[in-house]
Amino acid sequence: MPNRIKSSPSKEDIQASFPELQKLFIPAPTSRNQEDPVKAADEITEYKMSSKPCGLCVIINNVNFDPPLKDRYGAHSDEESLKMVFQWLGFSLRVHKNQTAEQMKDLLKTYSQQQHDGDCFVCCIMSHGSSDGVHGTNGTIVSRDDIFGPFSGKSCPSLINKPKVFFIQACRGKEYHLSVEVQPDSYEEEEVEADAEMEDEASFETDAVEMSTLPADADFLVARSTVKGYVSFRETISGSWFIQSLCKQLKKYCPKGEDVQTILLCVNKEVSEKAARLRITGIAKQMPVHKVTLRKKLVFRVPNPQ
Repeated sequence: MPNRIKSSPSKEDIQASFPELQKLFIPAPTSRNQEDPVKAADEITEYKMSSKPCGLCVIINNVNFDPPLKDRYGAHSDEESLKMVFQWLGFSLRVHKNQTAEQMKDLLKTYSQQQHDGDCFVCCIMSHGSSDGVHGTNGTIVSRDDIFGPFSGKSCPSLINKPKVFFIQACRGKEYHLSVEVQPDSYEEEEVEADAEMEDEASFETDAVEMSTLPADADFLVARSTVKGYVSFRETISGSWFIQSLCKQLKKYCPKGEDVQTILLCVNKEVSEKAARLRITGIAKQMPVHKVTLRKKLVFRVPNPQ
């Protein structure tokens, strides 16, 4: 007689025969709406950015310093790039050059006490820095609290619920990021070092700032040229890696409606792929970083895109 293959009992048969086992079976997860699942990004709204002008952009660019600090050659290129981009984005501009520490503190306090009718406040600070903060031209430190504190909700009520954005080009220490070898998991060769700008050590400098935390307040975005403990590179003619990449990525992606945090990821990628050849330490790298207490997407809308 041919062998008969008995089929195994189904889960439903077992549950019917042994009701007490039903609680051991975990039902398959189901979505409330399989055809139109809700994504987290769909539930995040955008900050209002429709005022004209849409906000104020303050640029503080320290170029000439008292000895022993060196002048920051190439910083003029960063200033011009920032002015062009934020004017294009519909911001009012205020540019201040060569500010001592006390002048920087007074400026920031003055701007925080103004009535901000626009939708956003942007502050770009370019200077030398150290583990304690940003240097004024006289070498004195401007601390994290000096920079961010005046714009907290308690100190600056006209910016409550509005994004406060800080772009800071300055070193945060004296260490150099050394390169590491990578092997791509793809069939396409990725020449990270070959695409990087290899500059002679004499053609770029560092801006050797440490700002370890954000203020305990909402709606801040702080983007820094490098992570804690490390230097930032600035080419003596074309400007700093961070600011030049920031301006390039803003020009590329703002017309496409990308949010600023996504654009900063593009900045991180581009800057991290650059390399500087140093005589003592060899190949050195740079890794920008940003921290946020934003509660919505921040999108810089181009008023009249071409």
